[in-house]
Amino acid sequence: MAVVTIRQGRLSGLQRDDHVVWRGIPYAQPPVGELRWRAPRVATPWTGTWPATDFGPQSLQPQEIGVTPAPSSEDCLYLNVCAPVGTPPSGGWPVLFWLHGGGFRTGSGIQAGEGEAFAQAGIVVVTVNYRLGALGWAYLAGIFGPGESDAGVCGMLDQIAALRWVRDNIGAFGGNPQRITVYGVSAGAKSVGNLMASPMARNMFSQAIISSGGDHVATAEQGTMIAQRLVDELGTRHLRSVPGEEILAAQERILTGMAAVWLWRPTLHPKVLPAMPTSLIATGSAAGIRLMIGHNGNEAATFAAFLGDEATAPADEVFTSIFGDNKILDTYRDTRGADAARIAAMSDERYGIPTQRLADAQALHSRVYRYRIDIAQPGVPEFLDGAHGMELGMVWNPPGAAETPSPRKIAAAQIHESWVSFIGDGIPFGTGLPTWPPYGPTRPVLVFDEDSHVEVDPNRRERLAWGDISWQPGTWFPL
Repeated sequence: MAVVTIRQGRLSGLQRDDHVVWRGIPYAQPPVGELRWRAPRVATPWTGTWPATDFGPQSLQPQEIGVTPAPSSEDCLYLNVCAPVGTPPSGGWPVLFWLHGGGFRTGSGIQAGEGEAFAQAGIVVVTVNYRLGALGWAYLAGIFGPGESDAGVCGMLDQIAALRWVRDNIGAFGGNPQRITVYGVSAGAKSVGNLMASPMARNMFSQAIISSGGDHVATAEQGTMIAQRLVDELGTRHLRSVPGEEILAAQERILTGMAAVWLWRPTLHPKVLPAMPTSLIATGSAAGIRLMIGHNGNEAATFAAFLGDEATAPADEVFTSIFGDNKILDTYRDTRGADAARIAAMSDERYGIPTQRLADAQALHSRVYRYRIDIAQPGVPEFLDGAHGMELGMVWNPPGAAETPSPRKIAAAQIHESWVSFIGDGIPFGTGLPTWPPYGPTRPVLVFDEDSHVEVDPNRRERLAWGDISWQPGTWFPL
């Protein structure tokens, strides 16, 4: 049994041969009753020893294909710690703070695992649950007034509270609070960008990894529209007495399944997120934070795998709403061919171009490393090469040693090693990789594939077709 003492009290965890885990640690009070849609409050101390051996419930969410079947509840503000075995170095081990993806609607801290491979490499891993869906992001201020403004950013306030907990307590687990890297994929990546932009998260972490992120924030008008739909579905204004399961059911009646992936999201907030993240980052909100940022080369293929042609059916409407017409698809037909054009263009609308712009913004103020992943982990069908989320297994669970590893397994090992290296000292490195230059005016990108290499300003013609136009990302699908 592994026992540590934190500010709340004593914790007992689970001792493994090459790592130690503490599960289900409450980092805030349960956000239920009158605390529903409120900023999280500091967790209550306890007497005796808290048995941190079982995971806490994940946020209340629908159970769907691709979603880990696990207990879910409004009482969900728990985190987990996975640490190396042995004596930490002077100052402590570097810390990885992981924010899961799932479109701000599904997922949990252990979406990718507990982090044993990182702990074996000398990194303390913290995985976090935060509020999702309507309970995490419904913008009620537009309906009930400014006293409810925190309701539109509850999930983000949870993330900030968890970061504060890590800063205050991670030393007890051997971690260094001055060497925290915040990392996320998809909605988790967009969350990292939000944290880099937020005045409330300033000086809480020193490095960031953003995988398939970029701006994804609602205006007050967008947030109010969706919140009004929720209130209409519930048919009541006594929203803190309605069972959470009824709120979840109402949320799913608005939009459900893969089509609802981008419906729920944070809304601009005067103190938490006063403007679009990339614009704040460009002015220096995250100055000095080293960043590793990238996306996958075929992101929308994941959605096509679930939705078929429906995944790209909205393309004409999406691009017309941005440009006034859909002529940008002509560029992609020239560069990618007719069959791949729509998936490539939709991938860039959601991830590729927002990633490039965020990298450009942070490179004005700190060192940035940019990458693109064009493969999937070994064993995944090739039509999902470079698809959304397909790098997770390679980052978190590198393939085992083999006498004659395949090029794909070599690339997977390079990906994991690069993440470990960046978390450790801020410089990504993988055995056999070419020198990875910092991102700058020439836009160098490390491309991970079966022959990993550096490209300068890849897909330049497509990038230029977007110009400097800005748009407010929403759901691709009508409510």
